[in-house]
Amino acid sequence: MTWAVFARYVLNDPILGDTELVKMGMALVVMMAMPYAAWQGAHIRVDILDGKLGERGRFVADVFARVVSIFVLYLLITKTYDKAWDAWEYEDVTNMIEIPVWVPYTAITVGMGLFGLVLLWQLVAQFRRGVRGYE
Repeated sequence: MTWAVFARYVLNDPILGDTELVKMGMALVVMMAMPYAAWQGAHIRVDILDGKLGERGRFVADVFARVVSIFVLYLLITKTYDKAWDAWEYEDVTNMIEIPVWVPYTAITVGMGLFGLVLLWQLVAQFRRGVRGYE
């Protein structure tokens, strides 16, 4: 990316399709990293009310957050699945270097699906542990 900026503004010779490559690459990297980060517990978490809620309150809040997240991910997955299928069917490509658009849509769909499975796994594990001694 640094070379692309240098080539564009200093050499006046931009790299064809550099922005498209960066956008597609970021979609793949971010959406494939998201489920792994959730599995490892590496997401940023702000515990503003945890001290005031107690064990039971934290348990209920985490259940609520996971259930709502799974539901929202389900809605997003259905939309991105449809978009990926349409892009595949109509052979949609990017403007400059004609990268197939179904690739990032599929990565987004798979990444969110895996993230939803991780959240479901965490929810089941949370109920198995129970409220007593919860975090």
